[in-house]
Amino acid sequence: MFRLGWQVLRERIATVVDPARVRRALWIAAACSMVMLIGAVALQLAFGWAGTGPVRPVVVIALVSLGLGSIVFSAFRTDRPLDPAATINGRQVRPDWQMSVRWSVQPYLARRQLPVTPEDRAAVLTDVGLLQRGLVRRLTRLAPLLGGVALLGIAAFARSDVRPIALLWAAVYVCTLPDLVVRLGRSERARLAALAVDPPAGDADTGKHGVDGSKVQLPGD
Repeated sequence: MFRLGWQVLRERIATVVDPARVRRALWIAAACSMVMLIGAVALQLAFGWAGTGPVRPVVVIALVSLGLGSIVFSAFRTDRPLDPAATINGRQVRPDWQMSVRWSVQPYLARRQLPVTPEDRAAVLTDVGLLQRGLVRRLTRLAPLLGGVALLGIAAFARSDVRPIALLWAAVYVCTLPDLVVRLGRSERARLAALAVDPPAGDADTGKHGVDGSKVQLPGD
């Protein structure tokens, strides 16, 4: 499921992320990181806050600057606006991976694969498109945020201000990223299963590529 989810992430990230917003966030994050770097060097020369020795201060200052830049980058929206607005049963939904899935669709996203019924086929194809967009959006925002927090934790450890066990908390949060990729894989598995089911009599076919036009196949297909 992780490999399948990674394929979906690589395919959909270009349709979810706005390059113009990414460039703006990168410029601002880089500027903040540079200001932090200059300030950290000045404080190190004045107070020696980053430790002693020829290597440790450089490592600590670099990690703190990069960590702050990553956190600043995650604070800016980089996703494209939904156009038209996403709706389910005529009601607008926000692009969140939990709010975009109906109760009838959630069983198909569990660890154990369930066969999709013809009655749920259209709901699965509709909701999975929103679900995948929300997961990709969350991954692109959480990855720099958790990466920045991890860098700050490593910097604190390099200064010998924290015990190694304290880094376990950062590792736990970072491990949520692979879980989101696995969820992407399960959603794609459900989408492919729905495409393999014939629609109920009288219903129009929703197409071969689902809501988002994804062409990702299960490993081995």
